[in-house]
Amino acid sequence: MSSFIHSVRSAAQTLAGAWRTQPESGSALSSQLMVSSSKDTRFEHILVLNVPFPDAHRALLDKHAKSITHIPNPRETPVPDAEYRKATAIYGSPVGLKRWEQVPNLKFVQLDSAGADGVVREKMWHEEGAERVVMATVAGVHMAPISQYFIMTTLALFHHLQEQILVSQVDKRWGKDAEFGGRLFVQELKDKIVGVLGYGHIGRECARLSAAFGAKVLAATSDGQKKPQAGYVEEGMGDPDGSIPEGWFSTKDETSFREFLSKSDVLLLALPSTGATHHILSSTTLSHLPAHAIVVNIGRGDVIDTQALLKALDDKKLAGAALDVVEEEPLPDGHPLFGRKNVLLTPHLSGRTTMYFERGIQICAENLRRLREGEEVWNQVDFKRGY
Repeated sequence: MSSFIHSVRSAAQTLAGAWRTQPESGSALSSQLMVSSSKDTRFEHILVLNVPFPDAHRALLDKHAKSITHIPNPRETPVPDAEYRKATAIYGSPVGLKRWEQVPNLKFVQLDSAGADGVVREKMWHEEGAERVVMATVAGVHMAPISQYFIMTTLALFHHLQEQILVSQVDKRWGKDAEFGGRLFVQELKDKIVGVLGYGHIGRECARLSAAFGAKVLAATSDGQKKPQAGYVEEGMGDPDGSIPEGWFSTKDETSFREFLSKSDVLLLALPSTGATHHILSSTTLSHLPAHAIVVNIGRGDVIDTQALLKALDDKKLAGAALDVVEEEPLPDGHPLFGRKNVLLTPHLSGRTTMYFERGIQICAENLRRLREGEEVWNQVDFKRGY
């Protein structure tokens, strides 16, 4: 961790050094500081791609840029070569960017997505030129809507809500006790154990809300070490010091991971898509969950082996699932995941909050300020790890 922080700090300081005059020692210090304070440290050109850009958002970036170009839909109107060449910063999705020759002046990329996997899979981000660019995500913009989705779908499964809705909306009749599991059938989140697999922005907010409902929380990460929260976080949200989980477990330690899964009544997957997370829920690991457990996936679809999940549901080794993401998107019509009363499926929309771009532009503006002043940016991407 210390080496990562050092590399982030070094990158930020290197970039800052390109725009600021460094003070010299001795009697020249004061005059040098005066020069530094008057020097224009703004980015030469910010290219805004594939995001809404109202005047209020432009005003936030104007103070950090000498010029700005906005291309709202680069998939329909390709980015001109000249725009990429003069760009020193990009905000949004760098559509069509595949070679370093296209962006000789690029220093910073602020993605408009919470994940970076769709971008850093391009070959260029693993080449030598990537060392001169800082990339950041807008991780944190989804904390509120997706954590609320987690609570909503978990409670819906516990209350058999989807089954009740089907009776009233489709059959248009009053339901009977036996259809939903008997006279007393509602489970409570209170006193359940919620296992959070991936303790980042969303995982921490899901933990906070779960604890508010009286659940106990366990956390599983790659190293199983308790860590403070980093990056963009709205006030009052998340788990700043990592104190909510009653236990921390490592996904790299087979015994530790098995214990984590075996204790989870509700398993939340809040993971990025990487080589290490692919099919982390397989036939083997799914078998470690209690048969009464439910699984909620709000991260990436390929972290669950779909066929293994279907078998666990069919064999009643798993009580239910809520899936906002799946391996194959869009899921083909007639897929066996559809039509199951104990599976809630939504089309990867849980994070579509109306506040998305308001939060995104705030993160971008703050990161631009941080770079200009030599500070660490929020949500910096590690190209090797893929997020």
